[in-house]
Amino acid sequence: MEVSPPVIEIIQEEEVFKGTAYDDARPDYVLKPGDKIIGTLTIGYGHTNAARNNDEQINIGDTVTEEEALEILKLDIAEFGKYVTNRANSFEVNLLQPQFDALVMASMNRDAKMSGGPLWRAIKSGDEKKIREIWSSTVEKSLEKYPGLEGRKDKELEIFFDSYEKPEDIDEDRGIPEPEDNFIPGPIPENNIPPTVVPPPTEDTGVQNMIWTDLFNNLSNAFIDNPRTARERELFGRTSIRYNPPTEKDISEKIVYDSEEKQIIGDNYTRLLQAISQGFMR
Repeated sequence: MEVSPPVIEIIQEEEVFKGTAYDDARPDYVLKPGDKIIGTLTIGYGHTNAARNNDEQINIGDTVTEEEALEILKLDIAEFGKYVTNRANSFEVNLLQPQFDALVMASMNRDAKMSGGPLWRAIKSGDEKKIREIWSSTVEKSLEKYPGLEGRKDKELEIFFDSYEKPEDIDEDRGIPEPEDNFIPGPIPENNIPPTVVPPPTEDTGVQNMIWTDLFNNLSNAFIDNPRTARERELFGRTSIRYNPPTEKDISEKIVYDSEEKQIIGDNYTRLLQAISQGFMR
């Protein structure tokens, strides 16, 4: 399990980036060679010499860029993630993602105090009141010296109990009114421009289209002498094709083309269709 990206951002905010090594007991003081470290020598996003055994030691005067500090932070988080996983396995606790995130965040700040048996047994039991009580006790003695730990502890508990505001959270009720029962959705006009009205299609009475219609009717008529049997109607679900005799609406209109060549081709095509259509009526 890995710490979720939103919590990494929260850790960044809590730790605050400092590009030059500093004493966390007096973070605003500019260290000089030979100065005594009252608290813990720290750099970047809260990185200390205790974070990882295989890392280079921090010295007074060391500097890092913000990009380098973020990479160091991710390595520190991964190391404390292993630490939390080991503790969870020792106490046979199956952690959820928010619980894991919060424990890693807290352990990065005070790993020894977060490793105690009473806290892990409370987590295993699911006793929220007990968890909050023991969790809060891990910062009590340090609040006078580091008052900011109170807010950090509250944030950790919010994450643990999955009650913090996530960036991806979306309010499902965003003031959108409920539609009425008879509401029919339609296009939304842009800039108060009325929607375009599309006229109904006109009937194609071109001579070729009408010949195609005759061809279909003639084909249909050719099968009138062979109506479907009752068994065929049962299988295919319909009766035989019925021929509809032409009406006054079926009068065709000659198509006039814009060139002699096109006209010749069109007329020949029309005569061909007529011949095929009439052939079925012989």
